Amino acid sequence: MLQKAVIVVTVLSLIIGTSVTAYAADVDSVLNDAEWTSYVERSIEIDKTPGLSVVAVKGSDVGFKTWGYANIKDKTPMTEDTLVHIGSCSKAFTALAVLLLQEEGKLSIDDSVSKYIPWWHVTYQEQDADIKIWHLLNHCSGIPNAATMAKYPIKTDADEEEIAHIAEDLELKYPPGETFEYCNLGYCILAYLVETVSGISFDEYVVKEIMQPIGMTHSGYDLPVAQGYLYFWNTLKPYNDPHAKGIEGEGYAVTTASDMALWLKAQMGKLDLPDKLANAIAASHEIIEAHYPSDGIRSDSSDSSYFNGWYISDDGIIEHGGWNPTYKAQVIIDLAKETAVFTDCNSTANTQWYAMRSCFGKLTGHSEYTDIVKCDMLIIDIIASVISIAVAVIMLFALIMLLTQKKRLTKKTSSPKKEKALLCARLVLLIPLLSLSVSLPYILGAVMGYPGFGYQKVWAWGGQSAVVMGLILDVLFILLIITSIKRYILKKRNNRITRL
Repeated sequence: MLQKAVIVVTVLSLIIGTSVTAYAADVDSVLNDAEWTSYVERSIEIDKTPGLSVVAVKGSDVGFKTWGYANIKDKTPMTEDTLVHIGSCSKAFTALAVLLLQEEGKLSIDDSVSKYIPWWHVTYQEQDADIKIWHLLNHCSGIPNAATMAKYPIKTDADEEEIAHIAEDLELKYPPGETFEYCNLGYCILAYLVETVSGISFDEYVVKEIMQPIGMTHSGYDLPVAQGYLYFWNTLKPYNDPHAKGIEGEGYAVTTASDMALWLKAQMGKLDLPDKLANAIAASHEIIEAHYPSDGIRSDSSDSSYFNGWYISDDGIIEHGGWNPTYKAQVIIDLAKETAVFTDCNSTANTQWYAMRSCFGKLTGHSEYTDIVKCDMLIIDIIASVISIAVAVIMLFALIMLLTQKKRLTKKTSSPKKEKALLCARLVLLIPLLSLSVSLPYILGAVMGYPGFGYQKVWAWGGQSAVVMGLILDVLFILLIITSIKRYILKKRNNRITRL
């Protein structure tokens, strides 16, 4: 009996020991794991990822791993000190700035936006609507996302106030507080609110009151970053995003993997911070039941809620992703397990997501590898490139046919009625096709989730090969229309000469 008990205890100890080992994987062992490294490198190969940085934090343990280049032409390696854009991961900084002002007693997130912005006026169903600050923080203000983003000016001399004015006299899509709809403009308005209340620029406030106390001395806004890349004809093309000044609050914080390690530690309460900043960080993780959208739709994901720049899951994990035209980033933090991962790449690849999810899984004892597929922008690029080449060949043939048309049709005659019917049939087919090809960037924008995006916005967000494809199709259909009209004219002339 005693022997059996010893065996049972031994087996249980082995099981428990194995579980603890799986759960307590340390940072270095994960970042140097051959299987994980191979998985990430497979994604790098599939998506042609130019550069990738990863930082993992577990308790007081911090580790970094990087791949590729910050600049391919100059062979500048991506390192933990490379400056990168973090896209919408910036929203957590903006929300924290608002909560810090609340901690200072300068505002309350239950206040109306109009209390601080005198010109503020929005409507719902042509009636005045009252948007609270928390509505903007939690993406339930009723401001439509795509329609307002389409109005962003692409220039370098805008400011927070100019961008915020996009919402002036705006008709809301939903009543404030009723429905979740992720809205980038809402965070631009919050950035302008920070300026209005603090009396200094948004950038200055975040750097001075948040980044510097945390120790993020290399971070800020409008700083030189690693070269960004987009896909063009199945290759990586260097591209500098012509983003407007004034939209930093929703997606243009600049930082490094080293500084983000400190940001992750700050979220987990592992740094010695001023009380007001520590309290504001804690408040940013709170779920306030009264601030849920009234229709019960909490976020884009059914198992998470959006509060203060974070998706907060039912099991207490906070995370956010970011996407700029040539950068993608991910942040995920398990506050209870004091485990966090940040990843960033300088293209629109999905590698940063696969690296983050798999690294975090191994650190928390839930190791699994999602099947890797090409990112959407690369798939769009490949399809557009193939179609462009095929259409270019057809267009060359159509041009030759147009230039030789007179010689080929000189001695051929047919009835005027038949030619007129043939011309009408061709125009009925070709004119709608031309209209469709002209509209392709708008259609692509809608497919990407941003209806209203046209040539300029789709081009800026990496759909350049698709825009080129559309233009080539336009030229082809115009050539075919001209060819059809010219044929009709030549046939009509030939018939007249024949009668004479």
